[in-house]
Amino acid sequence: MPISFDDISITDLVETPPTGPDWDAWLVAHPDVAEEIEIAHRVRTYVAELKNLSIVVPLDFETRLMERIRADRTILDLLDLGLAGFARAILELLDALFDLLPTSQTVSAYSE
Repeated sequence: MPISFDDISITDLVETPPTGPDWDAWLVAHPDVAEEIEIAHRVRTYVAELKNLSIVVPLDFETRLMERIRADRTILDLLDLGLAGFARAILELLDALFDLLPTSQTVSAYSE
């Protein structure tokens, strides 16, 4: 008899996903929920990445981000670009550009 995963919350499924043939069959039978679990996993990974970069996020950030993704899937594409890594690359590029700029010379008010 197949196991039912209907009573398990998506949060639980993201944190500790089941494995095995019953789970695979359930995912195939419930494609909408399978997609929601995959998106939630990606969002959770993104939030963890932000925290690893010492970026403070509000407590409800993950929930609000999930709501926005449900409304507009383009946001999910942006997450896939790895914005945290992209932002770091931009900062390194700006730092390199600023290093190339000549430093300003302070003109002395007193000339000799």
